[in-house]
Amino acid sequence: MYIPPAFRLADRNAAVAIMRDNAFAVLVAHREDMVEISHLPLMVEERGEGLVIRGHVARANPIVALIEAGAPATAVFTGPHAYISPDWYASEDQVPTWNYVAVHASGRLVAVAGPEDTTGTLADLSAEHEVLLAPKTPWTHEKMRDGLMGRMIKGVLAFELPVERLEGKAKLSQNKKPEDIAGAVEGLRGRGGAGDLATADLMAR
Repeated sequence: MYIPPAFRLADRNAAVAIMRDNAFAVLVAHREDMVEISHLPLMVEERGEGLVIRGHVARANPIVALIEAGAPATAVFTGPHAYISPDWYASEDQVPTWNYVAVHASGRLVAVAGPEDTTGTLADLSAEHEVLLAPKTPWTHEKMRDGLMGRMIKGVLAFELPVERLEGKAKLSQNKKPEDIAGAVEGLRGRGGAGDLATADLMAR
């Protein structure tokens, strides 16, 4: 990822927070002349000093061949983003741009083949999102008919991506004057979309 020094997100904790807050990511795997891209909900787990990304795909997905081959892959997590109009700046002779936050996590894929481990991956993923629906009682696979979950996971492959390289980028007008940043923040808040407001909050920090 191209990251000018002003936009480098060096704070590991901030990068992990972006990954967790934007869990529906893009997984890009490649080997020789084969490239597969999948859009997936992913989990980020801290193991000792390292990070491991966990997820699952349908066994009919062509990316399975790359997972089973231990291919190199990158998980792309995209955070808040928004168009910035030059009319919002205090300074003249500016151009339009797009502010955004993104994290790339790269490593080699590892297949998780055991049915119990696969069930654990699915349970952890649902639990991570069900807890956000409180006070609703969390859904668990125990609510399913006996044997149904076991039959369904035969069509799923769980995987892990131990992170070997973590890159974060926060392009938030850090290279602009304070009055220009303030103007852009005001413009975004006036526009009022979810992405605009989230980007404005990050810029204001």
